[in-house]
Amino acid sequence: MNKKLSSGTGSAGVGRRLFLKSAAIGGAAAAGGLAAPAIAQGAKRKVIFVAHEDIPFFSPVRAGFKEFGKLRNWDTQFLARGTPANVAATVRLQVDALNSRPDAVGFTRINETAFDENIMRAKDAGIPIVLYNVASDGYEKLEVPFVGQDFIPAGRVNGLQAAMYAHQLTGKTEGTILIDNPSPGVSALEERATGTEQGIDEYNGKNGTNYKYETFTTANSQTEALSRIDAKMRATPDVVGFASTVSGNWFAAIWAEDNGMTGKFANGGFDLIPGVLEAIAAETSHWAVGQNPYAQGWVTSSLLDMQLEAGYQPFDYDTGAEVVDKSNVEAVTKREARFG
Repeated sequence: MNKKLSSGTGSAGVGRRLFLKSAAIGGAAAAGGLAAPAIAQGAKRKVIFVAHEDIPFFSPVRAGFKEFGKLRNWDTQFLARGTPANVAATVRLQVDALNSRPDAVGFTRINETAFDENIMRAKDAGIPIVLYNVASDGYEKLEVPFVGQDFIPAGRVNGLQAAMYAHQLTGKTEGTILIDNPSPGVSALEERATGTEQGIDEYNGKNGTNYKYETFTTANSQTEALSRIDAKMRATPDVVGFASTVSGNWFAAIWAEDNGMTGKFANGGFDLIPGVLEAIAAETSHWAVGQNPYAQGWVTSSLLDMQLEAGYQPFDYDTGAEVVDKSNVEAVTKREARFG
C-alpha cells in the first residue's frame, strides 16, 4: 500500500535510478530443477504477477498488467491471497508461480529476507523477474529491478504538504504534526516517515515556522486506528497536523468529523483509495500522495517484455509522488473509478 516493506501501502533510497544487471535470458537449466520454458512458435507467453495482499489498492496494478498483456497476447495471471499481508502465504504463491514454468514474473518483496530464495530461483532459471510496488531494504544486492515509489522523496512531499496546510488552516507557526505509522519496522513506511520529517524541516526553514513532529503507531483496522488516533489527539493539545505514511488520513477524517475538529488541523497521507478520495472531496482530508499503481502493472510488464523480446536489461523505475487535493480530486476520482 504500498517500495520497501519488511506497505500499502516501501529500500532503494535516493539515487537508486541505476541500470541493474538482469537475469540471464534463455532456457538455461535451473538450480533446484527449474528450467526456463521453451516457446513454441505462435504460443502465448505466460507471465505471472504475485502480490502480497488481495486489496483494492492492487486493482490498478492488475489492470495495467492485464492491459499490457492483452496487447502482447500474453497468458496473464495475477495471484494474491487474503488480507492482511501474509508472508508465508505469499512465499507459497511465488513457489506455485515458479513451478508452473512461466516466461516471466513480477513479485512484491514485503520482507527483507523471506522472498529472496524465490527471487534467486527465478534468476537461476533464466526467468526474467521485476519487483513492483514494494521491494524492501537491501533488494539491490539481488540485482533485480524495482518499479515503484521512491519512499523518502515521496515522504518529503508529504511533509511539505503537512506543514503548508498546518500553516494555512491554523495560522500557527508552532505546534506538533503527528506522523502516523501503523506498522513500525516496515522499511517502506519508515522511509516515508523519515521523508515526512525532512519535508516539515524544509518548510520550517523556508517559512519561519517551528513545527515539531512525532511518529506514533496506529493500526490498519479502522476500529483500532480510531481508538489510537483519539488517544493521541487528546494527549497532544498543540496538534496542528496529521500526516499518515499510508491511508490513515481517512481514519483521521472520520475522527475529526466525530469530534467537531474538521478543518482545525492539517490531514493527509498516501494512496488514492476511495475513502481517501471521498475525504479530500469533503475537505475532511486535505491531500494524498499517490504512487501510480497502474504504472506498477504496466511498466513492470513492459520491462519484462523488453527483456524477453529484445534482450535489454530492465531498470528501476520511480512511479512518483502525485499530489491529489481539492483542486484535482474530481478528475482523479473519475480516473480511478475505471478500476472499480
